[in-house]
Amino acid sequence: MSLRSAIESLFSRHVAELTSSPQFQALESGEASREQYDRFIANVVRAHLKSPQIVAFLFALAPPRSAADLAHNMLEEMGIEDEAGVAHPALLEDLVAGAGLGSRLAELHAAAEDDLRRVVVDPLLYGSLREVGLAALCEVVAFEFMLSRLAGRIARALSAHRGLPPRCLEWFFHHSEVDLRHAEQGLDSIEAYARYYEFTEEDAVTIFEATLRENVFVRRYFGAAVREPTPAGAEA
Repeated sequence: MSLRSAIESLFSRHVAELTSSPQFQALESGEASREQYDRFIANVVRAHLKSPQIVAFLFALAPPRSAADLAHNMLEEMGIEDEAGVAHPALLEDLVAGAGLGSRLAELHAAAEDDLRRVVVDPLLYGSLREVGLAALCEVVAFEFMLSRLAGRIARALSAHRGLPPRCLEWFFHHSEVDLRHAEQGLDSIEAYARYYEFTEEDAVTIFEATLRENVFVRRYFGAAVREPTPAGAEA
């Protein structure tokens, strides 16, 4: 199995686990409570508010072949090269406001900032930025892969069962479109990164499996794990 096939298979398995989870099925069927929908929205916002900075880190480590794609992705996240010209964190803030959770926005920003701070200060599982970068790239591309397949479904569920209008669901609709391209580019970037930094296929797959040792989508979006989210490459 090629490196690309291995990572696609791993991502697909995690997406299937997410959609078959009781939490996702309750969200999509309308069986979730108002509190559960609001917790889901808050978790999505917390998980993605600092995405531009994470992509900037990946851009700094990118091999020449994938640097342009990551630079475009970063600028798109910031709203500079996005067709709508709106930074993606601002779309998440619109989601919070549209859901009537505006009073929690400062709390969510603080939580997202703390998650980012922990990436920097927590002990690292790996010995160099080479491995940390691959683990971070794996997680970012995993979310792009998942959102390219599920963001539209999630938006429709929030519209139908939580009553949110299209204007505040733009983050989901946008990612259901652009992440089709980002996911493909991300898979290319993973292959280019592994080659450039001379990973064996076995070592790269070991890092992928360690990064996604539990379902990162369920953990980040539904808080299924008891412990707080662990940044890629940090000591668990």
